[in-house]
Formats: sequence, structure tokens, C-alpha cells
Amino acid sequence: MTESHIEKDAINELKASERLQTLYVVNELLRQADTEGLNINAILPRVLNVAVQQLNGKEGSIIVVNQNLEIEHTWLTDDGPNDFLDNVMTSGVAGWVIRNQQASMINDTRYDTRWLPRPNHATSIKPWSVICAPFISQGRAIGALTIHKEGADQFDKRDLNMLTVIANHAASRIENARLYDTSQKQLRITALLNKASRVINSSLDLNQIMQSLLYQANELLNAQAISIALVDKKTNELVYQVAEGTGADEIVGLRLPSNQGLSGWVMEHGAPALVTDAKADPRFDSMGDKRTGHSTEAMICVPIQFKNQVLGTIQAINPTKQNFDEASLELLVNLANIASSAFANAQQFARTQAAEERYLNLFQGGADPIILTDFDGRIVEANDRALQLLDYGRDDLLGRPINHLHLKPIALSQVEDKPDGKVTAITNKIITSQQQRIPVEIYVIQTHSGDSILLQWVYHDISKQVELEQMREDLTAMLYHDLQSPLGNVISSLELLNYEIPPDSDPALLSMLDIARRSSLRLQSLIRSLLDVNQLEAGHPISQQKTVTVNSLVDDVNEMEKPSLEKRRVNFVRKIPADIPDVYVERDMIRRVLMNLVDNALKYSQGTDIITVSATRLPDKNMVHIAVSDQGVGIPEEHRASIFKKFERIKRGTSSRGLGLGLAFCRLAVEAHDGRIWVDDTPGGGARFNFTLPIRSESN
Repeated sequence: MTESHIEKDAINELKASERLQTLYVVNELLRQADTEGLNINAILPRVLNVAVQQLNGKEGSIIVVNQNLEIEHTWLTDDGPNDFLDNVMTSGVAGWVIRNQQASMINDTRYDTRWLPRPNHATSIKPWSVICAPFISQGRAIGALTIHKEGADQFDKRDLNMLTVIANHAASRIENARLYDTSQKQLRITALLNKASRVINSSLDLNQIMQSLLYQANELLNAQAISIALVDKKTNELVYQVAEGTGADEIVGLRLPSNQGLSGWVMEHGAPALVTDAKADPRFDSMGDKRTGHSTEAMICVPIQFKNQVLGTIQAINPTKQNFDEASLELLVNLANIASSAFANAQQFARTQAAEERYLNLFQGGADPIILTDFDGRIVEANDRALQLLDYGRDDLLGRPINHLHLKPIALSQVEDKPDGKVTAITNKIITSQQQRIPVEIYVIQTHSGDSILLQWVYHDISKQVELEQMREDLTAMLYHDLQSPLGNVISSLELLNYEIPPDSDPALLSMLDIARRSSLRLQSLIRSLLDVNQLEAGHPISQQKTVTVNSLVDDVNEMEKPSLEKRRVNFVRKIPADIPDVYVERDMIRRVLMNLVDNALKYSQGTDIITVSATRLPDKNMVHIAVSDQGVGIPEEHRASIFKKFERIKRGTSSRGLGLGLAFCRLAVEAHDGRIWVDDTPGGGARFNFTLPIRSESN
């Protein structure tokens, strides 16, 4: 064997010995790390330092990735900035090695595009050599080990193989440590979320809940600033309520429209958002930055929503330890979900408190007496006005059955079966402690008090209305009892006088006599209507029905109203088909109905206006429909039912004359004939009064 061969063998043996020594050192270091537990922050620097020393490198780095090839851990031999590692997975040699699961060597960093030199570092201006090997565990690349050395061509294939051996020996322990670290982080996060849930859900004070949420969120995310905004439903804006960190005092009170900014987008769409470069995101709005004077670089924002309704948003900006990522976003989403029910409960509690306070203010400050009872009718509360009216002390009144206060007992089933919010109105008399009986109108409604459902009895004193009604009834009685006989004498005298005056007498005298006769007949008709109103209200049936033609009824009315029509120059038109059937009615009563309706139309008609009386047979019904139409101002829809009540009057145009009995009589008279009366609009404007009357049939 030549001397040169002996020298080469010696060198190879030396290299093999060095590799064995390196493996021994690596195994020893990993064994020591095992005794200290699966601490990835202890394993990574030891592996990196051994690799740098054994391969005579200048410096090096390790990155560890998860299954999505996202960097989870990094370690550098120096303390310089590691911002350049953000792009290593897409553009660097380590990312290439991990994706291809293949070791690689760079002989001169100046000529390999995979090398990413750090700013202001020697590698950016001088040639360096680089070797990089993947950590392979269970067929997956979990990271890469990179060694750098100043100068070109400083490593060879044996160095690359040595680095690969080191990486292979360390890979399983690094993966175990990574999984252990991930599980520990998840346990810490779960513990923090459980703690957050207990703290957040331990209060019904919304401000306290928001402050707790901010604290818990910042403990998890380590953000430069974090804030909570709530939705103002009236303006559809986000209003920033609480904040911590940079610009906290300035951001509170900011109002952000729903279509503005990242938070507005989250509110409008009900979806979380992660932005790593705020200035490049079109949804970002600089309003907050202008207000605080601080720049937003990165931001995460999630909705606080309950039952698909967004209550507000929570947003964090500028992480202080590591970048915001999907894990950060998921953390904030979980925290917002935990807080959502607490927010909803707190808001509902606040609304309930406000409603109860308003109710108590109304309850005690109400002008009417109010009593609360349970569903057994026992009094549980009464306001001061009720105590004054009844002349009871509070202790004497509470616990009494409500019907002890009523002249006529009220069945509780009358009000218990009503749906929530439905008012029951009852007329009765309430009995005071001195046995005084006061007419009242009682309004009963179900109401909530805390978790209980009570009955609220509101008493409205109607003594003055009862007294006025009695006066009206007395006046009515006087009119048709005390005036009927003298008026009959006047009409008889006028009729006799009409026969005694020669036909060729002064026309003015004849006209005056005719006016007196017509006016007396109108007054007699009014008195009869008053009498009919009382009889019909008492339930007395009509008894003198006869077959009458519609045209004859209209003729009577036209004759009676002719002077008034001529005086006001109003046209009277009838639209009655020749084949209209006769009606079966009490003639005088229905004539007065028509007269009332025509007279009513005349009041609101002017010169050239038209009053129309029309009649049609209702198909498939044994009834005739008659309508009286005018061209006046019409009847407002809200009054169309009430005008048919006694003593009800509304203003149409400039007039509101009368006692409010005419239309009440019309309703009672038509209904006594099994008909129906109503009012609607005349096509083209004005009011149209409609009513139906029966046709004579075999059963009549």
C-alpha cells in the first residue's frame, strides 16, 4: 500500500470517528433533554448548537412547522431579529427543504435565489455557504436545520450527510416536544377559557362583563390594544364602549357606521376577520388611527352574536409577541361565543330593570287608581291613588279579594283567558271603605312582575259621564214626552189654517204657512226618532212592516227636503232601476232614515254639488242595497264606526251641528229590519252612506 493510500484511509477513519463522536454527543444531549421533560425550548438550542459546533459553522437556525406547514417554533444561534423567517416557507431554502423533504447545499449564497439574507447582516454582502436538512418524522417533514459558514464552498457532501444524520436523530424528539407543547398550550387555553367563562358569566352588569372580557382576551392574545363595540339599533352603528391598551381613552365613544371599517364589515356580515396587513385591506378604515394617533398594522375582529343577532364586536390590534394567525382568531371567536350569552342576559336584565323602573314610576305616578292581583284575585299591590279613592290603608287592602271592592262580582275567567297584552274593559261600581259606590270603567290586563304574571286593574272614575248620560236621558224623555202633545196641536192647527186660507191668498203668506208646517213635521220626525231610539235600544221589535216601493220613499224625502235643496242650489239625483223590488219595512221609520241621511249630506254640500240616492238588489240575497252619496269632505276612516253611536259627532268641513242622535237612530232602525248600515267613500270624493233592507218573502 502506498503512503498516499495510507494517508487517505487515516483521514476517512478520522472522519468516521468524528461522525460517531457527533452522533454520541447528539444522543447524549437528547437523553439529557428527555430527563428534563419534553421542553421544545430546551431541545432546539441544544440540537442547533451541536450541529454548528460539529460542522464548524458560523451560525444556524431551526424552524418547526405544523401539518399545515405554518411555522410554530424558531431558534437562531444569535439574538438578531428573526423577521426574515416570516417569508422562509415561501421563498427560503428551509421552506424548499421542508416541502421537498430533501437536504440541500448552497455553495455561494450570492448566486442562489433561495437564500434570504437578513438586512444589515454580513450574508447580504459577502459569499456564504449553507447546508440545510429536514427533520423527518413518520414520513412528514416537521421542520429544518440550517447551518451557515462564511465564504464559498465551505461544506461538502459529507457535511450535508452529517447534518442529515443529526436531523434524523433529533426529529422524533422534536416532534414529541412539539406535540407536547401544542397540547400544553391547548390545555392552558382551555383553562383560560374556562376561567373566562366563570368570570364573564358571574355578573349581570354589562360594563363589568365587558371589562372582564377585555382582560381575558388580552391575556390570551397579548395585543397592543383591544376594544369592544356594541350595536346601536336605532342608528345601526357600532359604539365603542370599553378599551384597553394604546389609545384606549381616545377610542371609547367612537361611532362607526355598519358599512365602514373592518369592525363594521364584521357587524354587517356576522363573520370574523383576520388582517395581517391592515393598510392593504380595502375594508380597513383609518378613522380609529386618526382619533388615537397610533397606527394599526394587524387586526383581528369577531362578532359577539346571540341567536344569529350581532350584539357587538371585539377587536384586537397589533400583536406584541407573535403574529395574529388563525389560532388567534379562533381564540377570540371562542371567547366571544362564551361572552355572547352573558351579553344577551345582561342587556335583557338592563332592559327589564329599566322597564320595571318605568312601570313603577307610571304605577305610582298614574292619575288613575291601579291595583295588582294574582290570578286568584288576591290584591298584592295598589298605588297611592287607589288608596286615596278607596280610603283604605295599604295593610288593610293587601290580601283582600278584588271582588270585595266591586258591586257586581267579576269572573276572573273573563280576563285570565285573554292573551298577554289584551285589555278587558268592564263597567262596574267600586265600593269604598265607607260603602260609597263610585261608577268606574275597569281596564284589566295581564302584566309581568319579575317571574310572576299578575292582573293589573286600572279604575277610571266615570261619575261625571254617568251624570251627563242621565242628564241626556232626562232631556230625551222631556223632548218626546213634554213636546209631543203640544207639537201635535201646532201641526193640527197649521193643517186647519191651511184649509181656511183661500188658494188665491198672498203667496208670501202661503209660503210662510208651508214653512211652518214643514218645520213642525221635521220637529215631529225628530221627536219620533228620539222615541224610537229608546224603544229600539230597549229591544222592542218593529210591528208595522208593509210592502213599500223604494221610489215612494225617495219621493217623500225629496218632497220634504225640496225647499232646503233649492235654497242651497244642490242637485238631487236618483239612480233606481225600474225593476227594483219593493222593500218590506215600517214606512215612517225608514223614511226618517233616508231623510236623516239626505239631510246629513245636504249639510256638507254646496251649490252645483250632487246628492245621489241609488238602489240595487243584492245578488243571492233577499235584500236591497240603498246608498246616499254626497260630494263633501267625506268621513275619516278612523271615525266610520263611532259615528253610529249615540251622541257621537265629528267635524266634517266646518260644521258639527246636532245632538249626535240621527245616525244612531239610522243604525238602530236598519238593524231592527235585519239590515246593515255602513259608510265608505263616494267615487271621486265625498261620503257614501249604505244600508240594506229586506224584500218581502213568503215568510214575511
